[in-house]
Amino acid sequence: MATASQIKTGLDEISARIREARAVMEKVKSNAGLASVDLAAIPADYADVLATIDAFAAGSTNYFERMAKDEKAKLAAEFTALKAVADQVAAANLG
Repeated sequence: MATASQIKTGLDEISARIREARAVMEKVKSNAGLASVDLAAIPADYADVLATIDAFAAGSTNYFERMAKDEKAKLAAEFTALKAVADQVAAANLG
């Protein structure tokens, strides 16, 4: 059996660990918001590059154009998934 002083000390230690974990999660939430904003800027920041790739003919025999279209498609899928997670984390209620 714990004594009253051991209980009090234990509760204070639990409180401190919760406080530290909350601070970590608040930083995670903040960083996710920053990541979301940065990701959201990509389409505008690279509009010319993306438009040029989009203008490449479908089924082109040009190796570079095919590879650029393929890589853009893979990055777009990764972007969409990551942006969704960043938005969810940034919107998390830490109440």
